[in-house]
Amino acid sequence: MLDKSRPIVVDLLADDFHERAHTIYDELRAQSPVAFAELPEQPGRGFWMITGYTASVAALRDNRLANNPRALLSPEQLAARARARIPEPPNTMLLSDPPEHTRLRRAAQQAFTPRSVTALRPTVIRHAERLLDAAEKAARNGDGTVDLLHTYAYPLSLTVLGEILGFPEAWHPGLHDLAVRAATASTPLSGPDPALRELLEGYTRDLLLLKKESPGDDLVSRLAHPESGRDALSDAELMAMIGLLVAAGFETSAGLIASATLSLLTHPAQWAALRDDPELAAPTVEETMRYWGPVESATMRLAVEPLVLGGRHIERGDRVLVFPAAANRDPAHITDPHRFDIHREPRPHLGFSGGIHNCMGAALARTEVAVALTTLTARWPELRTAVDPAELRWRPGMGLRGLRRLPVRP
Repeated sequence: MLDKSRPIVVDLLADDFHERAHTIYDELRAQSPVAFAELPEQPGRGFWMITGYTASVAALRDNRLANNPRALLSPEQLAARARARIPEPPNTMLLSDPPEHTRLRRAAQQAFTPRSVTALRPTVIRHAERLLDAAEKAARNGDGTVDLLHTYAYPLSLTVLGEILGFPEAWHPGLHDLAVRAATASTPLSGPDPALRELLEGYTRDLLLLKKESPGDDLVSRLAHPESGRDALSDAELMAMIGLLVAAGFETSAGLIASATLSLLTHPAQWAALRDDPELAAPTVEETMRYWGPVESATMRLAVEPLVLGGRHIERGDRVLVFPAAANRDPAHITDPHRFDIHREPRPHLGFSGGIHNCMGAALARTEVAVALTTLTARWPELRTAVDPAELRWRPGMGLRGLRRLPVRP
C-alpha cells in the first residue's frame, strides 16, 4: 500500500529523471494512481503523487485543493502575521485561489483571446522565417548542423512573448539565459532559486517603469494604465505577473517546439505526412502535448478540507502533486499510450492543465508551435537529427520537461 504509513521514495530530482519518468509512472500507476511519495532529499515531507488520468482531472477541478499556501492559515493567524509585519509574496495566478485568481486572470487574459492570437499569426510566421534564414546561413558557414533548440525554438518563443509583453529587443538575450536557468532550477517542491528570482525581478521592475513612462501597444502598458479601476493591479502584482508570464510562456512553448520536432524526426512517416499536409499541424501539437508535453508536474496543492482521490483519503494539510505527463499516458484513458501518432483519434489531455488553472496561453501556444512546425517542414523538408536521438538528454528538474539541445542537419 503506497499510503502515508509507507511512503515510496522517488528520486524526481535526479539528473536522468526524465529519461526514466514514464517507467516510474507506469510502475506507480499499476499499484495505485494516487500514491504517497517523498524525495530522498526530503524525508518526512511526503506528498500525494497522482499519476492516473481520472484522479488528476478530479484533483485539478477540486476547490478543496488550494494553490495558495496561506489557505491553511486561520483568520487569526493571518491577522497575527499582519501585525508582526511578516512579508507576504505578491499574488500570482499560479499561487492564488478565487476570488484573487479570478481578478488576476481577468486582467491578463486580454492578450490571449482568440482574436488577439489570430492577429499575432503573421508576426509568428515572419519571425519563424527570419530565424530559419539565420540558422540556414550559420549551417552553411559551419559544419552543416544547427542546434534547433537554441537557434529556433527559444528565440522564436521569446520574441513572440517579448512582443506581447513589450520587452525591448535588446533585452532578449539576457532574458533567454535567465529563463532557461530558472526553468532548470525551479521545482514544484523547492520553488524558484532566490538569485534567479532577484534577476527576473530586476527585468520586470525595469519593464514596468519603462511602460509607465512610455506606454506602447503591449500587455504591460495596458496593465500599467488600466481603463477600469477594477482591473488595476499593484506594482508588486504587476511585477509578479510579468515574471510568471515570462517563466510560464517562454520555456513551455520553446520546449514544445523542440519536443514536437524530435518526435516527428524519430517517426519519419509522420514528418512526411505533416510536410505534405500542413493541416496536420494542429493534431501534431495536441499529440505532442499528450506524449511529451512541457509540463511534467503541476503546481503543488494543499488540502484545505478532507477529500478522497483515487480511493485514497486525503487529510487537511496534505500536499497533492498532479503529474499531467503521467496522466496523459494512462492506459485506462488512452490506447497504446506510449505510441506517438499524429493521426490518433482526438482525446482530451492535461498538457494545458485543467480546472480554473488551465493554461491561459493555450491558444497562443497552439498557434505558435503549429506555425513553427509548418514553417520548418516547408523550409527543410529533408530535415534529420545530427546525432543518434538516443544520445539526446532532457534537462533536470521535475516541473518542466525540456531538451538540453537538438542538433539537426537541414
